[in-house]
Amino acid sequence: MGIRKNQSSLTASEKAAFVAAVKALKANGAYDTFVAQHRAAFMASPNDPAHRGPAFLPWHREYLRRFELALEEIDSSVSIPYWDWTVDRTTTASLWNADFMGGNGTGASRQVTTGPFAFSTGEWTLTVRDSGDTITFLTRAFGAMGSLPTQQGVSAALNVVPYDSAPWNSNSSTNTSFRNRLEVVIHNPGHMWVGGSMMAMSSPNDPVFWLHHCNIDRLWAEWQRENPTANYLPPSGTAGVVAGHGLDDPMPPWDNEATPPTPRSVLDHRALGYTYDDEPGTSPGTVSLTVGAPATSASIGEAGEVDIYSFVVATPGSHVIATQGSTDVVTALYGPDDMAAFITEDDDSGPGSNSRIERNLAAGTYYVRVRHYSGSSVGSYSISVSGSAPQPGIQTIQVNGPAVQGTLSAPNERDMYTFTVTASGIYTIETAGNTDCFLTLFGPDSQTTFITQDDDSGPGFNSRIAANLASGAYYVQVRHYSPDGTGSYSVSVRT
Repeated sequence: MGIRKNQSSLTASEKAAFVAAVKALKANGAYDTFVAQHRAAFMASPNDPAHRGPAFLPWHREYLRRFELALEEIDSSVSIPYWDWTVDRTTTASLWNADFMGGNGTGASRQVTTGPFAFSTGEWTLTVRDSGDTITFLTRAFGAMGSLPTQQGVSAALNVVPYDSAPWNSNSSTNTSFRNRLEVVIHNPGHMWVGGSMMAMSSPNDPVFWLHHCNIDRLWAEWQRENPTANYLPPSGTAGVVAGHGLDDPMPPWDNEATPPTPRSVLDHRALGYTYDDEPGTSPGTVSLTVGAPATSASIGEAGEVDIYSFVVATPGSHVIATQGSTDVVTALYGPDDMAAFITEDDDSGPGSNSRIERNLAAGTYYVRVRHYSGSSVGSYSISVSGSAPQPGIQTIQVNGPAVQGTLSAPNERDMYTFTVTASGIYTIETAGNTDCFLTLFGPDSQTTFITQDDDSGPGFNSRIAANLASGAYYVQVRHYSPDGTGSYSVSVRT
């Protein structure tokens, strides 16, 4: 397995290869076996090994892995792409073109009549169906049952820690269970928005199932990266937990294998042999830009193409990312050090139809995605990054001293502070004000060693961390709970 890419960045040949491999699995019967496995998991309710419990994410990671291996037996170049519905959220997105997933259902039956999975091709007849379902063609009903997840909703889900909480099922609080928040608030609406076949226990009958779940798996990988000390829960043997959902439980339907997969065995997706194109250190086709250098020439050569750039900010300060030319491009900025951490997007703030983003950026690596405003158009452009005055360095908070005033003046801004512990004990770090702040504590003597984080433990929307700290230097990161939020606050440390 290799790099799983955003479907919007696939070339025409990559789309064709994925479709051909999927249809080959359908032709040899392997595809329907996968559909039957998913349906059987649902039918095992209330002992469903794949849904409404902690193993929702591990089970589907293993399920996707096995499907991807089957695809690679057909064509070794194929990986499962992901559908980022926070960006490609319209019925006219290139995902639904006739060369890839095909379009919406039509008429009273909501039959899909376009694309490679239309019944009329003679190659996509639904043979594994829910009990009582006699429809043999693929159906969709875009938007009939709600909306797709938003970036704000995804960011809120990624902020939830721990991984899961009692009672370890669909009743787990979405404020204390990342798994249930992701499953219920983010995952379920994707199925509902597509509708039709995606609403059934046999939902893999719609090939977009794999792209949807690939994105869910990508978000879990991001959460794991951001919360390296947040372990999978619960351990095996926990009372009231359905078999297959404990950390070391064999996961059905593979539990009769000589070495069956367990949630523990799939926690590290890189060890399973794949990565995502937006992970740090995984940036295929990314073009490096240098701050202050002349503009780099480029072009949108294919409809729906997304160009990816990276640049390094060595000195924190205000930076401008701008395009030039006559092509109407849209620019999106991500980072720092994370291709999935959305900062902002712009269309026409520059001259003519050019985009221009100006932001105060901390030190780190940033990523820029450029696409045409029209999903069906192409054209040339150039792009540059320039810097201006630096921001001040890390401010010091005096323990038991006055609160330090701060302002989050730009979306996704992250302010860093430091304080020194001279005597071990309980220290309370908290924000004050009307801004919904989110605190993260690092140390000792390290800006990257994660200790803990908090959202609303203080009064109102303020955050508060009380921790037993040894002597040393500690670092506090303050950001807004919402990736788009700004506002003033104060932060203090006391014993």
